[in-house]
Amino acid sequence: MTRSRFKRTGLVCRPGGSAWERSHCQNPFAQSLGNERYRIHFASRDESNRSRGGWVDVAATAGGLVPTARSDGPSLDLGRPGTFDDCGAMPGCLVNHDGRLLLYHTGWSLTRPVPFTFAIGLAESRDGGRQFERVSEAPVLGRNHHDPLLAGAPWVLVDDGAFRMWYVSGLRWEVDPEGKDAPIHYYTVKHATSSDGLTWKTDEHICLPFLEGEHAIARPVVQRTEAGYEMLYCARRLGETYRVYQATSADGIHWQRDRAPLLDTSASGWDSEMVCYASLLHTAEGSFLLYNGNGYGKDGVGAALLES
Repeated sequence: MTRSRFKRTGLVCRPGGSAWERSHCQNPFAQSLGNERYRIHFASRDESNRSRGGWVDVAATAGGLVPTARSDGPSLDLGRPGTFDDCGAMPGCLVNHDGRLLLYHTGWSLTRPVPFTFAIGLAESRDGGRQFERVSEAPVLGRNHHDPLLAGAPWVLVDDGAFRMWYVSGLRWEVDPEGKDAPIHYYTVKHATSSDGLTWKTDEHICLPFLEGEHAIARPVVQRTEAGYEMLYCARRLGETYRVYQATSADGIHWQRDRAPLLDTSASGWDSEMVCYASLLHTAEGSFLLYNGNGYGKDGVGAALLES
């Protein structure tokens, strides 16, 4: 793919404005409902910047993705005070396995002296993806020997009977060279495996090593291809904002990165400063790139159609 092959179709949904969704529709990904209907899951934020899950249903048409329904409350709410996701519960990906609809999510906690940490949780839906209940109040992948700072942004595939996860792991925090109060986080993408989707095995291998000047590589989204695996991710350098890129792999562990953005910023508007957190939605009308723009998705979810 190249960025020239995508045609922007505009915002698909905006924040609803109620107390739990004052801003953002972040980290979009789609669930098929059948008959060219899809549910786009995302995370919205309240006035305290805390994320909760939500969704919008869309129909795929020749003119683009048309909203048809919307969640009237959080699909995944905050965890209890003191749990790993009491400051944010951000949906990451869905897995259909053995008749169960599983949601892996990123749980946020506020910390000192660095501002935050996060871990990966698991929830399940019994109503087709409208609401999710936690399988456990504890994370399925949190701080561990190989990921001592943070683990989040999960993308899980069941591959030849085994669970495989690509996720973001924190490598270090550094004091901002410009003298600001907030430290700078350095994180990138790693890989984990599991036999049951609950207990995960990690190691030291980094899937996407930093290029010069980079400090954040985020939101891996992986799909199988005839040649192996394809990943969408976003990356940014110090002093810059996210762009969406692509990588390919024969085994899902060792990756070749494209250097040019898959989709760059537009000349003006809601995605003129940043493009991030992309995933693909394949429909009979074509393949759509779902993505966020300025402010990490503060204005909503946008789409771009892959031109044949």
